[in-house]
Amino acid sequence: MPDPDPIGWRGVIYGTRVTTEDGASVGTVREMLGSDAEDIFHGVRVKLTAHGRDVMIPADDVTALTTDEVRTDLSRAAVESLPTYDEVATYHLASVGWLRKHLGWAKDSTSDEEPG
Repeated sequence: MPDPDPIGWRGVIYGTRVTTEDGASVGTVREMLGSDAEDIFHGVRVKLTAHGRDVMIPADDVTALTTDEVRTDLSRAAVESLPTYDEVATYHLASVGWLRKHLGWAKDSTSDEEPG
């Protein structure tokens, strides 16, 4: 069976499996993080299978997005050692210059929320 075609970050759905550099499944997608208004992909919020907690894999560590999986170049140990995802702390990364430059985080110019 051929490999699934790549998709854009907005096309990844909740529950898609997340795999490591060697193909091991480490969790599932909880949320794709980015700015719809500016079409910038920041990373993936992942629910870890082994620990039941959420972590964030930065976009720079994501190597493939398909309908079947999100693949990272990190090892299982590296993914599992990521800090627990904190929505408030993640939003405030933009206020620290070197992190903004390194991770590509910036506050959206407009809200991504839909009315209602």
